[in-house]
Amino acid sequence: MGRAGILEQVMSALARTPRTVLVCGEAGIGKTRLLGEAAAGLPAFRVLRGQARELDGGRAYAPLAGALETLRGEGGETGEALAALEDAIDQAALGAPSPAPAALAVRLFESLSGPTLIALDDLHLADADTLSVLGALPRRFPWISILGTARTPPSLEVDLAVRLDPLTPAEVAAMVTALLGRTPSDVVLRRVHEASRGNPWFVQEAVLTLLQGGAVRSDVPGPRRGAILSRLFQRDQGGRDLARVLAAVSRTRETAALTELAELAGLPLPAAERAVEGLVRDGVVTRTGEAYALTHPLVAEALYQDLGVIGRREVHGRIAEMLERDGLGGSRRVLEWATHVAESGTPAALPAVLRAAELTRWTAPLSAAHWYGRAAELATERGELLARQAMAYWKGSRPALALNSAQRALAVLTPGRRHTRTAYTAVGAAHAMGWYEVALDVARRALPEADDPTALLAQRALIDAELGRPSQEAARRGWEGLADCPPEDRVITAGCLALHALIEGDWPLTQKALDDLLAFAAALPPGARLASLESAAHVLTIAGVRTRAVELLDQAEQIHRGLGWHDIAGQHVRTTAVLRRLGGEWARALEEIAPAESALADAGLLENRALLRNIELDILLDQGRYDEAARVLAEPPPECALQVGLRCVSRARLALGRGDHAAARRELDRAAAFGVPEVLHRALAVRVLLHAATRDAQACVATAARLDEVSADGTPRAVMAAHIAVGWACRDRDRAGAALDLARADGLPFEEARARLVLGVLGDRSQLPRAHATFDRLGAVPWRTVAERHLRAAGLPVERSGDLTPSERRVIELVAGGLSNPQIAEELHYSRKTVEVYLTRVYAKTGFRSRVELALAVERGEL
Repeated sequence: MGRAGILEQVMSALARTPRTVLVCGEAGIGKTRLLGEAAAGLPAFRVLRGQARELDGGRAYAPLAGALETLRGEGGETGEALAALEDAIDQAALGAPSPAPAALAVRLFESLSGPTLIALDDLHLADADTLSVLGALPRRFPWISILGTARTPPSLEVDLAVRLDPLTPAEVAAMVTALLGRTPSDVVLRRVHEASRGNPWFVQEAVLTLLQGGAVRSDVPGPRRGAILSRLFQRDQGGRDLARVLAAVSRTRETAALTELAELAGLPLPAAERAVEGLVRDGVVTRTGEAYALTHPLVAEALYQDLGVIGRREVHGRIAEMLERDGLGGSRRVLEWATHVAESGTPAALPAVLRAAELTRWTAPLSAAHWYGRAAELATERGELLARQAMAYWKGSRPALALNSAQRALAVLTPGRRHTRTAYTAVGAAHAMGWYEVALDVARRALPEADDPTALLAQRALIDAELGRPSQEAARRGWEGLADCPPEDRVITAGCLALHALIEGDWPLTQKALDDLLAFAAALPPGARLASLESAAHVLTIAGVRTRAVELLDQAEQIHRGLGWHDIAGQHVRTTAVLRRLGGEWARALEEIAPAESALADAGLLENRALLRNIELDILLDQGRYDEAARVLAEPPPECALQVGLRCVSRARLALGRGDHAAARRELDRAAAFGVPEVLHRALAVRVLLHAATRDAQACVATAARLDEVSADGTPRAVMAAHIAVGWACRDRDRAGAALDLARADGLPFEEARARLVLGVLGDRSQLPRAHATFDRLGAVPWRTVAERHLRAAGLPVERSGDLTPSERRVIELVAGGLSNPQIAEELHYSRKTVEVYLTRVYAKTGFRSRVELALAVERGEL
């Protein structure tokens, strides 16, 4: 595909917001030009243009901050939101109380009206926190699209990635002709193509060199850089010195004022003025307002390398001194100063990078990890700094990097508090990646030296339970030490003990651990409290508890807005997916799972990725989308009894749906053999359905009774399954009614519909239409089919939400818009009675019970 075709492809993709598009290719290949042409070709979009720079690795959100500068001239709510955000960021550098930057950033993006394009160059240089934000923006703000360029693909999920290839000989000939105004000989064209290797920027350089009497003959980057320098700086040493200083400055900012350049280059202002005028005439430097910038990154790279190691350190030191003299009044200024101090190699570098790390550790943990790593390189005592780096990586959901830093720290730390905390960070990171034996090995080696073993024991108990191994002794010792262990260890301990009790089928003990977890969290700093709330919500959703989990996530969101991070190890995204499943937002759950699953895979968070896939399987199987479920099941889960057992249950459900009863039975036998209670109750619930399908009433009753027995102290999910199974198998209306009451109380529409179906089969025919309507709305085709069969047997009509008439849909739209019945009657020229009749029909067809439920369904896109 030619350049015109690629441009059209990019613009077409961006026009359908939200989209993230990445253009890759070598330096000088034309990425920036294509980005500019695409942005110019989307006149309906507000374009926010920015660029990542060579030393942005530790400058949190620097490329985004540059892009947002585009909004500086806007007034109204957007201008106010930008000013508030910048002020909050700067105040954070001074340790002053201020509104949370994260909350103000949300306010800023919400204020943008109409489609918005964030166009960022050189994303391969962007800091990890910026990439994390870019990954989330289009999902949270659907009117925002991202267009980025990079030499190598960054860690960013994209909808479209295109690569710009070198120009063909014909394209080189066309470009040379355009530059010269005439077509040169074939010999010249061949020399230009060979020298440039089809790179447009080097084509231009080759032509300019030819015009000045020389030629670029080598096809290797080094000599080509030398050719650039020899062409650009034939004038004087002053111009070369000034340009090299500008190259160093451009590592953190786009432009510099002439007075700054003169000072840094050691030139009198008149000499600097003459030098910069010559550079502008030669096309090396461009004037931007009252400041100057280099014309191309390749020019900057050549000049920066030309400084040499000692020269680079000297220039960075002078830049840092100038920034400090002018004042370090905001976080962006501090981080820029710290970057140059670090590059200078002076004794001031260590305290500077530590200041940067402390500045970013709450709001940009991945940037903080960068700074702690730089500090560890500079310090003689590295253990404490590596431990802090490990924690920062863990907060930023980078378990592999966290584990690496933690293990390096453990190798040099002496036994004590920091050693123990680093050990359980390493265990948590390895566990999150599904590296169970590595996690257990770290715990095993750390326990004898731990100043308090409680958290490590709780972690070991949890992992052993997931592996199907004896775990009660470690759990008992964890419970014994919980009350007296250090405050910062209690959250880890209580969270692991809660999950351990849940996996072991002990819901009362799970609740006790959750109560302790939340009680301990109330007295902890915001970061630890956030992690505690997300952990508790995670446990509750596994147990099938929706309302309380939503409340805890809402509390967590309030804290998250005051920090720059959350979702440690992918826990939040997985919990949200379960809540969507429990609350009947199946389409939205599947839509959000796809990008989240990919992000978890990229981060190496295989434990929660597998759990997220289980939610996807749950929905797909209940919707009868068996081919899609089979593709998910083809991926192996992490190797532990819990994960493999859960997949066996899903494979049994798939086989049952396809009518392969023998395969379903084999998978259920395999699942039960693992002996994990959290797997067993799910397997028994499916086995009840298997016996019902084979019309083995006796086995159905016996299996339901067994499920009832193992669920006696089980989770609400297990109890719900037992109520429905016993109600179905034993024709027990009270148990089915109990399931209905529980489902309605916690807002679980699918479980409510299943309970209504059982009651309908047992004689309460009024429940069948409502069960059918809910199954229809959720797309639960197999269950809808069963409900239809019973509706027909009962002589009742079969209606679907898809059978809504245009008039009924119009009434729904107006209800969702907040209009009352009299207002709807006036709008549609109906009587109030007619509106009531329409609403009654709508309720019957959709299964919803109120105007509020209708409005929420419209908001979720279900109607």
